[in-house]
Amino acid sequence: MQSSAMKIDTATAADSDTLRNQNGQRIGAKGRRTRQKLIDVTVALLDAHGLRDLTVAEVARIAETSPATFYVYFEGVPEVVLAAVEQAQADQHELLALISDPWVGAHSRDPISTFVTRYVAVWNRHRAINRARNLAAEEGDARFLLARQTGSQPIMQALAVQIERAKAAGCIPATLNSYAIAGSVVMLVERLSAVGPNTPGTQGISLQTLTDAAAHMIALTFNATDASIR
Repeated sequence: MQSSAMKIDTATAADSDTLRNQNGQRIGAKGRRTRQKLIDVTVALLDAHGLRDLTVAEVARIAETSPATFYVYFEGVPEVVLAAVEQAQADQHELLALISDPWVGAHSRDPISTFVTRYVAVWNRHRAINRARNLAAEEGDARFLLARQTGSQPIMQALAVQIERAKAAGCIPATLNSYAIAGSVVMLVERLSAVGPNTPGTQGISLQTLTDAAAHMIALTFNATDASIR
């Protein structure tokens, strides 16, 4: 599993045309590098510190700049984390590609198992960011709650399409809300991602056995037979 202190990809060319500093000025190449360094340092510090423990002074010091420069790009540390959250969400494209494969039928276990495994890997690639986002959201910070909801929407929508297919095939009752089922799947795999890597390994339970169990449960929703999921 890669450390969440890894360097996040810099803004795309399209983003660079619209990226603005706190004064509303367009950010040039040097400014983008400075802004990105502030993000990378903050993400690295989140590995060892909580969001509330980080200060502008500490981030600026490690980024080898000044608090005054920090405030040119961000209002405070939470805004840096929100920027990191937005960048991390770009990794969802590989998950969305997996959800585009058919999940209904006897061979549904294969793409579902791959999806669960990759979801755990992608979530933990940005573990510190995701944990900070979720904690702040659960504490009632509306900005992080919105970021969490916005981040989950593409996955939820793609899952809802799969669920509609399963309904059409008679695998899922038509009376159930497709988006609610999609939300339940996301809750399952996100919680697995958060706690699975810390599983103590007692009673034969490991991240792999939990991943297998989650994939099995999701596959059953899409009417995979016992023979097909062994």
